[in-house]
Amino acid sequence: MMSDLSYRFLNADDFADLHAMVSHWSVVRQLGRWPWPPQEAFTRGRCKPYDGNGFIWAVCENDRVIGTMAVTNGELGYMFAPEVQGRGIATNVAHDAITHAFAEHDWPVLKASVWEDNPPSAAVLRKCGFVHWQTHYTRSPTRLPTVVHQYRLPRATWDRLRTTAQ
Repeated sequence: MMSDLSYRFLNADDFADLHAMVSHWSVVRQLGRWPWPPQEAFTRGRCKPYDGNGFIWAVCENDRVIGTMAVTNGELGYMFAPEVQGRGIATNVAHDAITHAFAEHDWPVLKASVWEDNPPSAAVLRKCGFVHWQTHYTRSPTRLPTVVHQYRLPRATWDRLRTTAQ
């Protein structure tokens, strides 16, 4: 059963929830830029509204941040606390974020990447209409070179999917 969720921009009061989330290796190992072990200063630096091209939402359940969903520079990214994974939240929030991104920005395509060992995240992307287009090795602060799958979702595909779903 899907609970009521809310989205808002991150702020300094989100530090405890966000830092607890990134204190799980199972979360950070799937991210491209978060350090391990977790660093309080890094997390505090992320607890503010995003000021670049796009947005980062705090995904809240009962006033607690349970994840983040972002589209920055045309790239979708997200993370969720381990205890809420597997409930369909990422897919539902991703749909809302994609709709918002295409409505607010003139990006012709959205992109997303997942590590090879994260099939649940790849499934979220496919459910949203993303299609695999490239695979290569890359590095992150937490990983040796590893295989990453890149996906993309053209605006025209999203519009077609939204029209047929209605």
